[in-house]
Amino acid sequence: MAAPKAKWPVLKAQYLEHLKVQNYAQRSLESIEAHVRFFLEYLEKETNTEDLSGLAHEDLAAYQTWLYFSESRKGDHGPLSVRTQILRLSAVRSFFRHLFKQGVLFHDPAASLEHPKHRQPLPRGILSDAHVLALLKAPDAKTPLGMRDRAILELLYTTGLRNTELRTLRITDVEREAAQIHVTGKGTKDRVVPVGRIALNWLSLYLKEARPKLLGGKDRGLVFLSKNGRIITTLNLIDLVRKYGKKAGLPQEVTPHALRHTCATHLLRAGADIRSIQVLLGHSSLATTQIYTHVEIADLKKVHRAFHPRENA
Repeated sequence: MAAPKAKWPVLKAQYLEHLKVQNYAQRSLESIEAHVRFFLEYLEKETNTEDLSGLAHEDLAAYQTWLYFSESRKGDHGPLSVRTQILRLSAVRSFFRHLFKQGVLFHDPAASLEHPKHRQPLPRGILSDAHVLALLKAPDAKTPLGMRDRAILELLYTTGLRNTELRTLRITDVEREAAQIHVTGKGTKDRVVPVGRIALNWLSLYLKEARPKLLGGKDRGLVFLSKNGRIITTLNLIDLVRKYGKKAGLPQEVTPHALRHTCATHLLRAGADIRSIQVLLGHSSLATTQIYTHVEIADLKKVHRAFHPRENA
């Protein structure tokens, strides 16, 4: 069955009506309409295509290449973002899949079209060495809560523990003589994490002098306690770290997760291998940990721009 150029708008309208019946949000419908229209305009302006049924995989691959070299309309004349390319291609793939299922086309030329790789965004809020030191020194360690908070910050930075992992850490999980802790991570997966010398000193000091003063009644066995002797909540820990970030005068907001990112990034910069960092953080996939190699590349770009002779000519 042919799909001549004159019928393209009708096919697009029928496709959108099909999506509307499936309860697609209006905003999504508008976005899909724009992406499909963009493709049809490309066919009309850049090719001699008169009939959708005559398109082959090579024609769709050519469109993908054309997208890659297209410029953004934001005014910066930069290339289209990978996200925009993926959205445009996804809309076209879904459009052709619909035409094929409806019998408008006898084959789907977009079926084997592969999307470009979309890298994960770089971790935000990574602290410099100086900012970490200022943050660690922010609590007043002369008080029980201040000593607890110093131990918390030191442990977050030295181990890269997640919020929940630190809050649920138990006394029996701490092996001070071996300078390590047992951590139950996501999916109840256990791992052993080394604790740095300075962090271990603060943790030991807290356990000996401050924790007994925070016990409000029954000892639940948790390492870190609230001022009432209970478990620290997720939001409490986030607020605690943010508070000391502000007290230290840091330019960015600091969270427990930012300290986790900072721990991994600083280890990588110092020469730690990526697989060791994977084990430390408890990532099930190395691909998750490799985001920190992208941070290193970002740092390298800054150095390159600042010092390469051709960048300063």
